[in-house]
Amino acid sequence: MEQADVPALVCRAKLAEQARRYMEMMGFMLHLAERKETAFSKEERNLLGIAFKNVITARRVSWRVLMANETQLSNKVSSLGDHKSTDGQKEMLKQCRLYRGVLEKEICKICQDILQSLQKHILPKTDPSIAALDSQVEAFARRSYKDVRGLEDDLKRLFSGEEAGSRILRITNAENVVFYYKMKGDLYRYLVETAADYRGVTSGEDINMALCWYYVSREVAKAHLSPADPVRLGLGLNFSVFYQQIMAAPSRACEVAKDTFDEAVLEMPARGSVTFEDSSLIMGFLRDNLTSWTKENRRPNKQEGKT
Repeated sequence: MEQADVPALVCRAKLAEQARRYMEMMGFMLHLAERKETAFSKEERNLLGIAFKNVITARRVSWRVLMANETQLSNKVSSLGDHKSTDGQKEMLKQCRLYRGVLEKEICKICQDILQSLQKHILPKTDPSIAALDSQVEAFARRSYKDVRGLEDDLKRLFSGEEAGSRILRITNAENVVFYYKMKGDLYRYLVETAADYRGVTSGEDINMALCWYYVSREVAKAHLSPADPVRLGLGLNFSVFYQQIMAAPSRACEVAKDTFDEAVLEMPARGSVTFEDSSLIMGFLRDNLTSWTKENRRPNKQEGKT
């Protein structure tokens, strides 16, 4: 990418958004993160979020289509057996698996690029005081646990302590810190879904990372943001989805979603305010998920995954 100054990169990102060229938009924002000497403004942060969401969402949708096709083809070939299934069916299954691999590598590269930018450029410029906290969280995530509950217990002990609590209270740019920590949790969740093998790690390591960043993001949000703040609500929504989809733990998912919803109801912004529409939209998603997950949790013989 040719060199461009900060205002030019912001303008190009906005133009790329209008043209729906989200991969280029993301490239402009990651380049901006490297070039800019100060923290992203709220507008710049949101531009990064829009680019990230659209780039990743499109590929996750494609991945799901390929996975569904692969499952259907695999079941068909298995039911027919080697002698009755056609060469065309076998070749289609082979190519579907290969193509899925190409997409998984692409998702992995995107996630790695954003994670690297967050760690090297975006978060240190957002609030230099969080470096020690980040190191502690990373260390917990890399420990070996029998199951995720051990990690959760360690995180609870860490954040109930005076040192970690003091570090959280010293954070000065809390909304952006919560936003970026949540983004890290999302990125590791997507790696668990699609691309853990291409990073040379087990999915368990990525699960630990996702849990840690969602957890610390929630602790910062509790200390600094209103329960009805859209950034805090979005975090609660995605953290609950992590428990539902990755951990196969609907009761824990419902607990996180219900706590988020109930706390926000009491402090919803006034109708017509800047954040009312965003907060209301996320509250709707939380309510819909709670309804669906509660029904699923009531099914007979439903077993919940380890947490």
